[in-house]
Amino acid sequence: MGDEIAFRLNLVHGRCAGVRIPAEVDESVLAGLVPEERKFVSTLAPARHPSWVAGRLALREAFRDLGIELGPILVTPRGAPALPSDLTGSISHKRTLAVGLAARRENGASIGVDLENAPPAPNSVLEARAQARPDVRSRVLTRDELARLERVPKENHRRTVTLHFSLKEALYKAIDPMVGRHVGFHEASLTLLPDGSASVALALSEHDGSFAVTASGPRLRLTSSPRPAYSDSRELRPFSEARH
Repeated sequence: MGDEIAFRLNLVHGRCAGVRIPAEVDESVLAGLVPEERKFVSTLAPARHPSWVAGRLALREAFRDLGIELGPILVTPRGAPALPSDLTGSISHKRTLAVGLAARRENGASIGVDLENAPPAPNSVLEARAQARPDVRSRVLTRDELARLERVPKENHRRTVTLHFSLKEALYKAIDPMVGRHVGFHEASLTLLPDGSASVALALSEHDGSFAVTASGPRLRLTSSPRPAYSDSRELRPFSEARH
């Protein structure tokens, strides 16, 4: 791969690679996949081909940066990338970019990544257009988070909601392998702190287990959330940088 690679990053919880999503998937793009992946992508709707292929290429590149050459990266029954048991990884994509986050699995841990577009700057033409879109804050934020949002300057509301959304999406991906179910936005409550970190309180069923959660580094583009461990006392440390 050459110009397709948008970036490579070392994050707190793993290696991340970004790949530009191609306008169309031709033989030169498919050459980056292994035969099993090429066969699988042929079963998908054509509109899904570019993002699916770019996501696999991004995750493969992230693992290569760790010195790991993978076989086919197919799909688990819950839609996540299917990986060997000693590895963990996650994929996210937007219109033009796909990212893969990769790590070696430690103590049964898993990771999640979410990619979101940073909202336009306040008072810009794009922000004026964005204000006309549906307001999702009540769907994303808990009652406590909505109350804290009122103490944030109004021009920063959309960026704050986007950060909450991204962190919660990444948290969902990290937790899903542990609980085997959809985890809703209102099952996690974030408190963003002045030093750029965040505390996270989960309100999961007692059958899901117990997690202690911390978060750090509020950049709006890339949010990664590792690493739940298989035990009665589980710890997640979401890292705010950029569902499967």
